[in-house]
Amino acid sequence: MWLLRTDRAELVYFPRNFDADGGYAILSHTWDEKGEQTFQDVRNIGEQCKRAGRNPRDDPRLSPKIRECCRLAEKHGFRWAWADSCCIDKTSSSELSESINSMFRWYSDAEECYAYLADVPGGSNLHAPNSAFRKSRWHTRGWTLQELIAPASVRFYSCDWEELGNRADLAELLADITGIALKIFTRETRPSEYSVCMRMSWASQRQTTRLEDEAYCLMGLFDISMPTNYGEGEKAFMRLQHEIMQRDPDLSLFAWGYRLPCGDLSEHGIALSPGEDPGATLGCLLASSPRGFDLAVCYTPHLGTNASQPYPPHPEEQGAIGAGPATVLFGHIELPRISITTYGIKLRLPVFEADGVTVAVLLCEDYDDNHLGLFISPGPPRSDPTRPRYYAGCQYRIGQASGAYIARLVSLGDDLNNLQFNGKPVEATWRTIYVVPSPPDGESSSATTAQLTINCVPCGPFRLPHWLVSRFLALGFTVTQTEWDERAGPVTRFIIHNPAKAENIYLDLGICRLSSTAHWSKVTMFSRDDFKESKDVTRAHSCKKHHIDSWNARSKVFPDSASDADRSVRLSFTPCKASPRTSKLVVHMELMGRVYEDVLREANMTNAFLSVDALEKSTQLGSPIHAPFSALLSDLIGLIRRFHPRLGRCLHMLAILLPLILYLHRPRRLRPLQLWRILQSFRTGYLRC
Repeated sequence: MWLLRTDRAELVYFPRNFDADGGYAILSHTWDEKGEQTFQDVRNIGEQCKRAGRNPRDDPRLSPKIRECCRLAEKHGFRWAWADSCCIDKTSSSELSESINSMFRWYSDAEECYAYLADVPGGSNLHAPNSAFRKSRWHTRGWTLQELIAPASVRFYSCDWEELGNRADLAELLADITGIALKIFTRETRPSEYSVCMRMSWASQRQTTRLEDEAYCLMGLFDISMPTNYGEGEKAFMRLQHEIMQRDPDLSLFAWGYRLPCGDLSEHGIALSPGEDPGATLGCLLASSPRGFDLAVCYTPHLGTNASQPYPPHPEEQGAIGAGPATVLFGHIELPRISITTYGIKLRLPVFEADGVTVAVLLCEDYDDNHLGLFISPGPPRSDPTRPRYYAGCQYRIGQASGAYIARLVSLGDDLNNLQFNGKPVEATWRTIYVVPSPPDGESSSATTAQLTINCVPCGPFRLPHWLVSRFLALGFTVTQTEWDERAGPVTRFIIHNPAKAENIYLDLGICRLSSTAHWSKVTMFSRDDFKESKDVTRAHSCKKHHIDSWNARSKVFPDSASDADRSVRLSFTPCKASPRTSKLVVHMELMGRVYEDVLREANMTNAFLSVDALEKSTQLGSPIHAPFSALLSDLIGLIRRFHPRLGRCLHMLAILLPLILYLHRPRRLRPLQLWRILQSFRTGYLRC
């Protein structure tokens, strides 16, 4: 472990963290978007100052954040301090992996933790509804979760290093901001006393720069150690869940995704479709990221006497139930078991069948004491008939015109001894089942762009950019493609679905044979929770409203009326420059409205969907003079030269010299190829005259 000497900001290595006499203070912060000073930067400053006989801490090149952290720690009597930006040699993969696995322990063993909030001014009212403290970026980052929970003492500091308060005094405010249990901050309980689902929910609204860090930043919270492998993507979170299953049979790990209500589902307009394939990504047992864990769910066997109906029941209660076998819950008393096999996740838990669907009882309950069931759907017939393998989830529809959705969970009522499904009592018995844990290679959400076939046809009428799909995926959406042929022409629909937010976007693209093969498109947005059958999710199009060439600048906002301030999409099309001889159009989408703005803000992606004009500006080569403009200027000079030959020649020579001077003076503003095109344009005009 590398530590900073607080009096000199020099790095010193210790084989064990407790070898540092007097202990150490530790810094918690969010990294500057422009970058932080690295291990090598701080060592170089230290070596240069040592040769010059100066104190590295006073060197102006040293990061002010590191300098002030050292000064504060020294003021509080600590000789040593630690900061992740400069105390880890990230050029060494082994040291980086060791540091990530030790991070939670290092914060736990620190004498004091300084949480530096760079976006919070001093002297502000922390408790105000929209205070800078409440909105601080520090509360939204993945790594700061363990940095908030692990240390024995946390002090918060403003951007100018003014102390704002400590974790104990701000416990209620922090619980309100983060959704973490109040008793965690007062040290009355430990993280291990909370269910896996509950701890996952603490991270569900947090972001990390690297996808793998969604898993790595949670290892300490679950007391997990595993090798790090940057580049594996969402497989890191899958590995984390495998490690959790091997340590704890807590079935709340599977309590994520959309939940259907208790009672008669038809009263909510819900119709189950158990015969349909539950799909790939959402049909698997394990989550692809913490974002799906938005439910506060407890694992009943771990609650003990705190459960509304403890399971397993106390021995004296078991004796009071009666001698009849029908009165014994699930047939007999047993605890769930989880094991990992090559065939799938092997589960031993209560299961029942009703109304054509199969439901596994998770022995989990929410804060309203509702018990939860997990829909499981049989896999394809090619699986081993002696060991039926299931997918997690069941498709359902709302109303007649609705598309299909996937529900993973269902509420089974608040009485464990009298579970209810779809308004009827059910009886579950212990069974051993196998469930597919994750999508096979090539079918995960990270491989979505490879599954979309719209871009695989060179002469196709549309192109959907991969970067646009990737940004939808980063927001937690899934993107699936369906196709069909109508009398008016072929149609392609993209179903863009966010299961956590219950948001849906249908993008339809087609060619209209009724009007000289015109390109047409439309977008329909709706929420599953407020779906109405009158919503226009039909496949038909209107030639008058949906033909792209009839739109102003091939751009149109959906819905047509401006009444929907919650969600709207600007759909734009531009000619495909990679296929200039075809009529192929490139799709562009802008998400607007309160709902989508909230989704973008929560994901820290407010600039992810730029307008077409802003996108073109951001991808321009940066030339101050474009070839079309130079050709026009050349023609204008040629016209002047016809009437004033000497003036025209002078202007032409000046027009040729100016780009050369600009290129020699500021070569970054004008690339060689651009310069050549401009000069060629003026040369052509000169010869023509």
